[in-house]
Order: sequence, then structure tokens, then C-alpha cells
Amino acid sequence: RPKAADYELDVRAVLETAIEIYCAILLMENPFPTSSQEVDWAKKAWTLAAHHHNTKLAHDGGILKLITARSTHIRGQFKSRARPIVATTFGFETSADKGVQTRNRLLVSELKQDSAFIFRVRGSSVDEHSGLYTNPAIQQIINEVLFKNKSDDAVKWGKYYNPFPRVAFALMLTAIECAIDEWALGSRELISFKEDDYSGVFNSHLASLDEFSKAAGKLDLLKKLLEQVYSTG
Repeated sequence: RPKAADYELDVRAVLETAIEIYCAILLMENPFPTSSQEVDWAKKAWTLAAHHHNTKLAHDGGILKLITARSTHIRGQFKSRARPIVATTFGFETSADKGVQTRNRLLVSELKQDSAFIFRVRGSSVDEHSGLYTNPAIQQIINEVLFKNKSDDAVKWGKYYNPFPRVAFALMLTAIECAIDEWALGSRELISFKEDDYSGVFNSHLASLDEFSKAAGKLDLLKKLLEQVYSTG
């Protein structure tokens, strides 16, 4: 199995940049890529990284494997950051008490009904919800993954992340939904954030974002929302 330490320092510098660019491409295009997309985007990321470092170093198969390995890593980052934030924001409780577990199960149903978790304020029906796509958990998770400090990816690579990519936003909503699903039986059970289980959920959130954008017309509310996400990060 290839390791970054196997390569010379100059290659490792380009590799580090290529990985950052590759993650940006995933979050702009598709976080559940096909094998061919992974390879194509890894090659593209390497070319851009080499240009950034003003070098013409060539990649090999090991380098491409190190880059494409980040596909599962970036998805895992969103999921792992979502887990504690979801529990705190929505009020899930860890307990052996049957009453608490029943409340957790009911809360899962409530949050998933018409994707209520995406709203800042939940009403008794979808018509009474308010603050579409502004639940505080959303920005918190994004900040944890991409805006932890001034050297984090989204800050360093503003040309890719500003405005915040709608694909990355849909992935974050999918990670929240996966974290909510873990409480479906009343106690938290770890669920893998796998393509087979969640690419369909991701595509649904992406389609909803596009519908929101289309419905807003010239108001361009989705673009404004994504610009706000980046500036708040």
C-alpha cells in the first residue's frame, strides 16, 4: 500500500496540494464518484497542483491511489463531525430508559418528515416550518470540516469554495440525515456512510436544492445562501 512518506519532499508537497484540490473537485462535482471519475479527477488535481508549485513532476499509480483514497475520507469527515452536533442540536439522549428511547424514535420520525431538520424552526407541519436551510447544525458542521482555522481547505482555496458548492451543501445535509438515522431504534447505532445507502439520499437533497433555486427565479436565493455559508465560515 503506497504511503506519502515513500516519496521525495518535492513530490510530497505537490501531493498534499493535489489532495486538497481533489477534495474540492469532489465537493463541487460528486462526493460519490465512479472509479473512472476518481482517476480522472485525481489526474486533474495533480496537474493543477504541479502548476501551482511551478513544476512538471509526473504522477505514478501510487500517487493516484493516495489521492483517490480521499473520497471516503472526506465523506467520513462530514459524517463524524455531524454525529455529535446532530445529537446536541436536536436533543437526542443516550439512555437505557424506554421512555427516552421512545422519544428518540419519535424525534427521528419528526425530523425526517418532509426533511424538517433543514429548517431553523420546526412547526407542527411543513407549512409552519421557517428558516429553510438555516438550521444551526448546518453551518456548524461545515465549519468543523472546512473552516476550522485560517489554513483549512475552504479558506486556502476560496476560488473553489466561494460561493460554497451546492454539491458540498447537499453532502452535508446527507451526513446530517445519516446521523439522525443512527437514532432510529431509540439508541444510537453506528451506520456506515456508504454510497450504496446514501448516494440516493444525496441526489434527493441535491435535487431539492435545484428546485429551491429554480423556484426563487431571479432572486437567486440559493446563490445568496451559499455565499452566506462561505462568509460565515
